[in-house]
Amino acid sequence: MHSLRRASLVLLVWRRTCSCQNGTNATKWKDRILGYSSMMGRESHRYYCTAVSNSSEQDTIHRLEDPRVVSLLEMTVKEGVTPSDVINALDISPELLNRSPLQWENCFKELKLYGFTQRHCLSMVAAYPYLFTLLENNELNLSMAQWMNCQLGYDNVLDLLAACPHFLSVTGNELSRRIPLLLSLGKSRGKNVVKLLQNCPGVLFANWKDVEAKLDYVEKVMKIDTKKENLTKCYMFNRSLDEIQTRHIFLQRAGIYVTPGKVKGTKVEQRQQPWSKNPSLSHITDTSDEMFISEVAPDLTLEELEVFREMYKEELDMEDNSENEDELYDGE
Repeated sequence: MHSLRRASLVLLVWRRTCSCQNGTNATKWKDRILGYSSMMGRESHRYYCTAVSNSSEQDTIHRLEDPRVVSLLEMTVKEGVTPSDVINALDISPELLNRSPLQWENCFKELKLYGFTQRHCLSMVAAYPYLFTLLENNELNLSMAQWMNCQLGYDNVLDLLAACPHFLSVTGNELSRRIPLLLSLGKSRGKNVVKLLQNCPGVLFANWKDVEAKLDYVEKVMKIDTKKENLTKCYMFNRSLDEIQTRHIFLQRAGIYVTPGKVKGTKVEQRQQPWSKNPSLSHITDTSDEMFISEVAPDLTLEELEVFREMYKEELDMEDNSENEDELYDGE
């Protein structure tokens, strides 16, 4: 690991030398640094070169003038983490430098005991630095035990927490209330629930009545068979009910979406029904406005979607006002 520190010092020396020379030499700072980094082992050299090449001169100088960065690089390289990944993590969460190498080492050690990879360890603390606090307060073990009790499958839980480390702060009471409800969606299995939470993490905290309202609209108004659509693979729950409804009605009034009916017959006969050409739920809910228009409603424009959105909002507001007036009238 001394080679990494030596390369860092070489970097600073060359930078100061270049700053005293003309602009042409100064532009070669990366080449000179990368040449001297060859004192490292093959793998460390390759990753270090990538990190330097992807950094601006000022960013690299600033980082390697800080002894905390050099110490962190030394510790993480021992863990098998590439310097470029560490630098990217510091870009995401600069406050990570406030943690000592020993704290990093303890955090990695604890997470690896559960089966998280080195890369997962780094990405988790970068996305959620509060993990250090959970570990210091002896709350990580409790949180992991609570998640394992959810019966989602050990490897599935690891995949989920690696992608959403903030879920480690969810209490056991919250999990015991919400996970059974998520499992009830389309009779989902553990793997499907994990996929749903990865796609729509907000569904773990959302008001369950709002979740049910979206599900009811899709099933009862749009007449979509959610078992066939597999809700766990789409991002429907990331959208508000108003957004889902607006896109649905937009397509319906444009003749692109036809409400499915009940028709008995062969599969060939069913495929001949007008609604067989309906766009999938994921195409309706998972796309940006641009993608929605280009792929789902290619004969329409973004401007038309925006105008419809405003007009339909006014329409819904008028309906709400009318209902409120009726309620007041009935109360009299």
